[in-house]
Amino acid sequence: MRQRLLGHVSAAALVALVLAQRTARAGMFDDSGAFVFDQAAVATADFEEPASDGGAHTTEDARALSGSHVARISSSSALRVPLGAPAEARTYRVSAWIREGEVAADLEISYGDRVSDVATLYPTGRITSDGWVELANEHIPIDGARASAVELSMYAPDKAAVDAVELVPDGGLEKLAHGAHASCSGVTDAVSCGLGQVCLWSECRNASNWVPPIPVDRDAVADYLAARVRLLFGPFAERSQDLAFAEIALDQMKLAADPLTYWNGFLLAIRRLHDGHTSTSGLPDYVFGRDGNPRPIAACFLEGDSDLTHATAPKDPDYLDVLVSHASADHALGLAPGDRLVHVDGQHPIAWARSLITVHWGLEPTSNHSSFAELASTLRGLISRYATTIDVIHCNADTMACGDVETISIDALPPLPKGTAIQNVSCDNRPLRHLASSPADHATGDAVYRGLVAESSASERVYGIEWESLYTTNGSDGVGADLSLAVAEWKSQSARGVILDHRMGFGGTILGPQILWNFAIPSHALDYYEDRQHAEDEQPSLDDGFAKFQMAQMAGKADLAGSQHPVTNVPVALLLTQDVSASDWLALGMSGAPNVRRFAPFPTNGGFSTRYGFGYWLGMNFVIAVGDTYAADGRTLNGHGVEPDVVVLPTQSDLLAGKDTVYEAALAWVREHLAP
Repeated sequence: MRQRLLGHVSAAALVALVLAQRTARAGMFDDSGAFVFDQAAVATADFEEPASDGGAHTTEDARALSGSHVARISSSSALRVPLGAPAEARTYRVSAWIREGEVAADLEISYGDRVSDVATLYPTGRITSDGWVELANEHIPIDGARASAVELSMYAPDKAAVDAVELVPDGGLEKLAHGAHASCSGVTDAVSCGLGQVCLWSECRNASNWVPPIPVDRDAVADYLAARVRLLFGPFAERSQDLAFAEIALDQMKLAADPLTYWNGFLLAIRRLHDGHTSTSGLPDYVFGRDGNPRPIAACFLEGDSDLTHATAPKDPDYLDVLVSHASADHALGLAPGDRLVHVDGQHPIAWARSLITVHWGLEPTSNHSSFAELASTLRGLISRYATTIDVIHCNADTMACGDVETISIDALPPLPKGTAIQNVSCDNRPLRHLASSPADHATGDAVYRGLVAESSASERVYGIEWESLYTTNGSDGVGADLSLAVAEWKSQSARGVILDHRMGFGGTILGPQILWNFAIPSHALDYYEDRQHAEDEQPSLDDGFAKFQMAQMAGKADLAGSQHPVTNVPVALLLTQDVSASDWLALGMSGAPNVRRFAPFPTNGGFSTRYGFGYWLGMNFVIAVGDTYAADGRTLNGHGVEPDVVVLPTQSDLLAGKDTVYEAALAWVREHLAP
């Protein structure tokens, strides 16, 4: 097929940010318009032979770029192309041409049984007259003598055609100066790893290729991205408190000397917005996760009160203590419920986790500035990936005594072979489960577990649900039907008390909370959500917010909570710890309701917004909160979590005794107020 190369497209000229890269060795088009592989290529694929499996297939195509066939992939398939590399250490450019859809593509280099390095492919700005788009990345270090596999992986959210894959040397050994996968001592090791490398699982990983090269119009792109953040980010409290810190990272993009520093400046700015609906992610995290954690830690952590060990390790003035909630007997580092996590690499565990904001794209966000349940529940994964040592205190459940501080070396843990099965547990902020049907490994997912609570007698008739999601689009799909069944059971069985255990709340839609509000909450106007209206809008006054809510209510646009015929003689306890979005709204709608109490260690997330998602060829992704919510009194709610009616911290002594502190407090209150 003959076609014209239309050339490079300016990065600042398109909203899609098609990046104009520096010219590098690559396949070209001859005078007749035919594609010709680079003569220096060490590996090529034009799919004249059947493609690798995974659901992709090759077809004859008159518009093929090279030869007469292309590979076709769809949302139900993937394409994996083994490339290999010569037995030498140098850098390479990898490229592929795609047509008819977006493609997530990455080069995966393995120096063992797992992927060791990832290079994500992005548009270079080269396109042809009949729609072929080049994806590539460059200066990818590969030690061919050590590599067990070098493979291109491609996935299409919808469908796409692929052709003309090549791997071409583009440099010498300069990127391998620190050695291929040199040993390092955690993320705080500033010596072992070189520029563009990150210490993961005690090895220096080449992270510069997670991102595109720096665009030639770098300052214009930085200005464009900064303008997008200022325009789109909606929550007023975080705009006042956090936007200035995000803009520092955006400004520093213009000073970056390498691709990782440049692009991570933008991603860091997004994370610094400190919002439960605002986060970043990338293809490398997916690839590393797909291969499984080489150092799984099958123990779960939560914040609480180490009432037995403050003499040994004094309480931190800024953060709550971190305790082991529950654990598996397998790969738990010898940790058990009631043990205390004192330090990670010499810092309080939450302070250490917060420090990862500069390197960890997937750091869990919150909208308020006072609670860290999200970080506590993800500590085990962060420790496995980034830590060198942890300091712990082990306790004995039989004697209720605790020992001295002990140090566990994380980087000394041998990696598990890929595919090793372990007995794991999910982290859900629940030390114990209290329904007969609840899974022993705490893996709730999208399910709703319901029935009499384990502690209830037949005469007490205390019913409960344990669930995470509030997603339903019409009240019947998602969790809607199961929540409605639970409410129907409480009514048909004349429940005398109800416990809603939502200590791991993933959010969803406001239709989820409405099902539960309708049972126990008298109808009332709750709030009004609004997307950001103008770039210049800043925090409104209380009077302005009140006027906006009143106008929305008169227009029928305010959210309503509850029903005209609620059941108010049945005590309802709502248990909270980690939540966002619709889970925040669930707690808000129960404010001031008769015979309802919310039990939690601290306020909810405060994520009273919604979000828009953006992705640059699925390699760099971010979601950003785009609005705020007005309470009936005119307050803006995003960034301000809902305070619990009863503040209850899990205690070390209770965990050691096999008790669930928050649940015990809720059950005691319900029993005091049982319906006749």
